[in-house]
Amino acid sequence: MQKTIIIFLGVYFICFFGFAVIFRNFVVAKRTGVNAFKLNQKTGAESITGWYFKFLPLVSILVFILYSFLPNLYQSIGPIDLMNHAAIQWMGMGMMVVSLVWVLAAQSQMGASWRIGIDHEAKTEFVQKGLFKYSRNPIFVGIIFISFGFFLLLPNPITLTILALDIALIQIQVALEEEYLTKQHGDSYSEYCQHVRRWL
Repeated sequence: MQKTIIIFLGVYFICFFGFAVIFRNFVVAKRTGVNAFKLNQKTGAESITGWYFKFLPLVSILVFILYSFLPNLYQSIGPIDLMNHAAIQWMGMGMMVVSLVWVLAAQSQMGASWRIGIDHEAKTEFVQKGLFKYSRNPIFVGIIFISFGFFLLLPNPITLTILALDIALIQIQVALEEEYLTKQHGDSYSEYCQHVRRWL
């Protein structure tokens, strides 16, 4: 099972960063001439969430490297052996795959409005179609479930911390984005919030 997990995570990280980050940013840049990465605030809550969203992938990759190539060091971080079962690991892989497809679908539905962070320099289109008819934040929902799946696949204190921080800091980021969108779109966004749930 270990070899399967190593291959899966290697392919998964390539697909996630290749399609959900690099390719999606390329699409937005080609359509608008704008860099979609907006995690550049120097102060305030945005700087905290921005730093975290940059740092998280590096920590996740580090855990993957330890598991794959430095098993003794991986054991030193205290993997949760009670959860080390094939059924749980397959569940984690399935959750990660479904969640990535969900994220990619939501990104596609956002089109040129997609950003990582808040774009204070441009007014983006208010998207209400597709998954956004059922959730105000489908991409963040997908990210949380990816982190949950990663924890199920490699259960240890670091992946559990990543999951907990994901949930906490995404709550902060969503509050910041909702404040921004209310200012940008006014009553239409407020009405949307009354009819569509924040999560699911």
